[in-house]
Amino acid sequence: LLVLSVKVRGNEVADALRKRERERERESERKRGVWETREEKGLGGSSRRRPRGRGRKMFSQVTEIRVNEQLTELITKYPQAKIVDRNAGTTTLRLPVSNRNVPGLSLSIVLPKDYPKVLPHVAVTPPNLDHPWVQAQGRVWHDSMQKMYYQHDEKVLAKLAGNLLGAFEKAKPAGAQYPVQGALQASGAHHQPQQQPQRSRADSEVSTVPTYELTVEDVKREISKLSDEDLMKLLTDKEAYARHIAGMEELSNMGMSIKELVEKNRALAEASLEKQNQIADVKNQIAIIRSTEVLEVKNKYEALAKEHNSILSSINVNTLKEKLADAAASADGESEELSQRLGSKEISVEAFLEEFCKQREVYHKRTMVLQSLDH
Repeated sequence: LLVLSVKVRGNEVADALRKRERERERESERKRGVWETREEKGLGGSSRRRPRGRGRKMFSQVTEIRVNEQLTELITKYPQAKIVDRNAGTTTLRLPVSNRNVPGLSLSIVLPKDYPKVLPHVAVTPPNLDHPWVQAQGRVWHDSMQKMYYQHDEKVLAKLAGNLLGAFEKAKPAGAQYPVQGALQASGAHHQPQQQPQRSRADSEVSTVPTYELTVEDVKREISKLSDEDLMKLLTDKEAYARHIAGMEELSNMGMSIKELVEKNRALAEASLEKQNQIADVKNQIAIIRSTEVLEVKNKYEALAKEHNSILSSINVNTLKEKLADAAASADGESEELSQRLGSKEISVEAFLEEFCKQREVYHKRTMVLQSLDH
């Protein structure tokens, strides 16, 4: 009924605006004819029109239509939304949030008098909610709220409500604790992230738990199958109502899934407690390795490092340069000797190429090392 009344109100306002616009056009045409007659008779007359003060009123009515369209879209998409107060140009909406962690959670959207020129005010009840969007006294704010087109988009309130419902449907109360984690901490189990070669049975079964979500559409579909007599019986007979609820397939599946979740959580907690012994064994192995193998490797490394430093300290850089220069000159001389032997045909071309390439390679390596020492 609220949706229909809003739509009817919007249509009435639109018809009234169109009627006033036609009257203004006829009035302007009539005055134009009178002014033309006065000019033909030489009576003159000013062409200025006196302001009537209707522009501001017309724009306010257009804004009211736009706001009513936004409210209609919001209530159509989210039937659980209700307008709880409309006073002095301010509209207050209440939108319940489906949250299992916080029963009775709801959002309050207040449209100020100057809306949509100003942003709507959003608050959450109860205010003690653990969520980054919730500020002092339950006020809700996020940067995305000021980036929406409140003056031009007729679905902007529905989009805002969708964002808020999605953000708060899994929120938890402030200071919430998790029973499974608390039990593990009380028993002395400490969680340390590590790679396991094989997943335990409890870990592998967690992802296979079936989930069921009972929606309003499912309930409507079940109710539409009932006759008028059955519906009347459900409304008057509590036992028949209880039997119908107990016989719903969705609820029975949900009960089975809850039992399975409890069993999986228990198995997971037991597996976590069993891993405590494995963690202790690994710690003992690490301690043994540190006390035996690590010490032996450390001693070998220190001995090799000491030998390396002693060798470096006994080497004179100038002497090393002289030896490298002599070795490079020797390789260069041997390659020249090979060239002379090839000229006198003492060796073949194949033998010359093989030996000459080797000597030149040695020569260039030694000269490169010598240049690196200079730098």
